Amino acid sequence: MAKILSDVMTGKRSVPQPYDATVIQVSVAIVLPAALAVNDLLSLIELPPGVDLVDYDIFAPQLDSNAAPTNTYSIGSENAAGTDLAVVYETGLTAGRTATGSVSRCTVAAQLASDRNTARKVSLKVTAAFATYAGAGKSLLAIFHVKS
Repeated sequence: MAKILSDVMTGKRSVPQPYDATVIQVSVAIVLPAALAVNDLLSLIELPPGVDLVDYDIFAPQLDSNAAPTNTYSIGSENAAGTDLAVVYETGLTAGRTATGSVSRCTVAAQLASDRNTARKVSLKVTAAFATYAGAGKSLLAIFHVKS
């Protein structure tokens, strides 16, 4: 299992924080490595205590160039060791499956059940392998809608 960090998680980019009941959008890009494998984590953002993840959208260019792409992801918050998802918000995300790219949008509200009294690292986990990986050097973009 590899763990790939976004610029936010490495500290290269800061993230605006909500300060009232307003919902704000936070964009997080992550440059993909030469290869992704099942169980790899794409660590995207850390939400501080008191901040709710309301919604998310995952945008990706073509990442699986096979005629029958197979890549899927889960999104959730990491465990304390940062080795897996402790809480899964949604499974079966398929961003990056078409020649023109594709978007996976939030279709559940499980993320709202997370413990907002603790910090949470939100990550994507590769749950099904790529038939033909075509993501090396490409960027995946996550848009998070958060509120305090």
